[in-house]
This record gives sequence, C-alpha cells and structure tokens, in this order.
Amino acid sequence: MEKEIIIVYKPTLESLTRVSKHLLYSLPFIKFMPFFVLIVILFNRFPQIMGLENNLENQNNEILEITLALLILSIVWGFIYFKTLSTMKKNILSNKRNLETQNIILSNKSYIQEGETFKVENFWSETYQIRETKLWFLIYPNKFSAFPIIKSNLEDNQYQELKTLFNSLDIKKKLKS
Repeated sequence: MEKEIIIVYKPTLESLTRVSKHLLYSLPFIKFMPFFVLIVILFNRFPQIMGLENNLENQNNEILEITLALLILSIVWGFIYFKTLSTMKKNILSNKRNLETQNIILSNKSYIQEGETFKVENFWSETYQIRETKLWFLIYPNKFSAFPIIKSNLEDNQYQELKTLFNSLDIKKKLKS
C-alpha cells in the first residue's frame, strides 16, 4: 500500500484572498500592463520631454499632460485593483465550501479534498503544475487556478514528505531547493 499524507486544512477568507491576489499578480497582463502604458505615453512624448522642440511653453504643457495622464492611469488602476479585490472576496464568500475545514489526502496517484459537504479527487496526471512559494505549495489543476497548502499549517515532517512526493511526480513543478 502506498503512503498517504493527510493534512487538515482550515481555509480563511484572508488566506484565500492572499492566494487569489498572488495568482492575479502572476498573470503577465497584470504585471506588464502599467509598464507598457507608461512606455507608450513616454514614447509618444519623447521629443517634447527631451527638449527637441524649442518652445518652452509647449514643453511645460506636454509635461503637464503626461503628469495628468499618469495620475488618471493611477486612479483607474487603483479602482480596478480594489474592485477586483472586492469581487474576489464576494466570490469566495458566496461558496460556503471554500471555508469548510478539509482533509487533504495526497498519494502518488491523486489528491483528495474532503470537506463536510463534498469530496473531490484530482489526479496528478491531470494537474497543470505545482509551485512552491514562501508561504504555500500551490497545486494548479489548470493554468489559472490553484489550490494552496499553507506551509505554516504543516505538522512534524509533512513539509519534507510533501517535497519528496512532489519531486517524485512527473508533472511541471517549481520547488525551492
């Protein structure tokens, strides 16, 4: 019989929100969009900024326009950020299963999430990847969602057992050495 690792997992709104933010920030669109917009603005105004146009009044107007554009961009980006956080929290709270205490049973073939009202088995062969961060092991069933295992909640030598198990799996993984 193969060895199983059993973890008792009690998710909180805070921990699920932190994981959701981490996943959101890891999207390339979110990471690079502000820089792309800034580069487009600066590239468009490069001659004026570098003083290649002699009219000082035009230069001051252009710098004012750039400052205003960056301010508006910051306000819009902030609104989108806080609206997204609010929506994430509402989505987490709307599904009561998200906050149930769960038993996570990991084996060589699959991992099972068993809560008070559900039981789901996911196979490693269908898992997209496993990634280790400072706070979590993130198991990605698909490219854009992840199930967290919080490192601080692990007992005894479960951390080493998980690392050994994950290293033995034939899937994409990014684990700390």
